[in-house]
Amino acid sequence: MPNTAELPIFVGEGEALAKAVEPPHLRVEQTQLRSLVVDGRRIAYQDVGPAAGPVIILAHCSGGSHREWALLVEQLSGRYRILVPDLIGYGASEPWPANAPLQPSADANVLIALAALAGGPVHLVGHSYGGAMALEAARVLGARVKSLTLVEPVVFHLLHSTARLSEWHEIHELGEKILTAMRMRRDRKAAAAFMTFWVGRLRWWLMPARARERIVTTIGKVAAEFEALRQLTATPGDYGAIYVRARLIVGQRTQRSARAIVEELLRILPDATVREVAGAGHMSPITHPEAINSLIATHIDSYEEDVARRQRVRATAETILGRPYSVRNAGRRISKSDVWSI
Repeated sequence: MPNTAELPIFVGEGEALAKAVEPPHLRVEQTQLRSLVVDGRRIAYQDVGPAAGPVIILAHCSGGSHREWALLVEQLSGRYRILVPDLIGYGASEPWPANAPLQPSADANVLIALAALAGGPVHLVGHSYGGAMALEAARVLGARVKSLTLVEPVVFHLLHSTARLSEWHEIHELGEKILTAMRMRRDRKAAAAFMTFWVGRLRWWLMPARARERIVTTIGKVAAEFEALRQLTATPGDYGAIYVRARLIVGQRTQRSARAIVEELLRILPDATVREVAGAGHMSPITHPEAINSLIATHIDSYEEDVARRQRVRATAETILGRPYSVRNAGRRISKSDVWSI
């Protein structure tokens, strides 16, 4: 049964947080979460939109939940089936045990499981850690991925393998601060280091107390993610084999390491474009949702419109030729001797 909830939308960085004592609230219709078990862990996920519609899987950032994408879900669920998990240890999913090791593929496996549940090709969208997991899932899913939209994916190991050493040391130092604090069981210090890096010291302290407590509560999983991201082994060549239409999104004011990753992926991915969001930092899906959601929606809509156009070409040609065919090159003149593929 649907229920209506007042959802606090955390403003991670930007002028809105500097001016607000309490975060803005969004009133949305929230459907009951479903669950599935992936690698022995219970994962909660949202499943909305027409069952027969094209499928989008959305992956949130570290410390977040499916609610990060509430506005986008509201915008697209009329014409797309949207699957939005609470990644391991977040939201309504099974809590993350303290100091437990995290396999690098664990959250990517959640996205892969949802793709299997969808039963067909999917669009993958991810922000930050969710973007890294979407990229890893795309490597496994291959041709089952229609399009890829990545908002500053934190595949930190790519900085080392592409010799972006200054940016690599910047993020490596952050990871050491967080992991050292966690080994000393100083969760609040680890949370402060994490959030100060991404949103700034002032904005971290201006955050409402309840929002800070949510970050502290999940910082153990965040620390495990940093350790797991270090263990990713995908090479630039591996990412270069992801033949899918990709859109990269970067905030104008983001950190050097996050921008460097986007720059390298733009060079590596075979079919990638980049869009920069003016005035935004790393938390752009939360601070600049209209701009981010528009970039995501137009990228996915463009793919689906191209598919529909090819289907119209196919139908017209079959009417003319009086036989089935598929299209390899839409720019060629159609003749009965042609062999086409799509």
